[in-house]
Amino acid sequence: MAEPSTTAVAAGTAGLTLASLMIGLDVSALIGAFAGASLFVVSARELSIVERLIYLLISILMGYLVGPTLARHFYPSWDTTALPAFLTAVAVVTFSLRVIEGVKSLDVSRLFPGGRK
Repeated sequence: MAEPSTTAVAAGTAGLTLASLMIGLDVSALIGAFAGASLFVVSARELSIVERLIYLLISILMGYLVGPTLARHFYPSWDTTALPAFLTAVAVVTFSLRVIEGVKSLDVSRLFPGGRK
């Protein structure tokens, strides 16, 4: 039996193929975002399957929406949107998890006078 994350990637590939038939989609950005999200999901073994699927969807969505916009803004000469979508999909969830872990370990009482020392 295949590992659940492998099954999710295979299902996502099938969905990506169907989505590429739709008119108006930037298929290059969608493929880049899916590749970046898949890379993160396959490498995040410490997360549960449900968490991985949620992060997969968030990463694909953010990579598809934000990656091409960043590319047009910072590198208008780029012809493809796959690489920016890939990088954004990998970075957005990785960065978000780091911020969440940082907030969890933050000791707020040290920021205020009279707090713990």
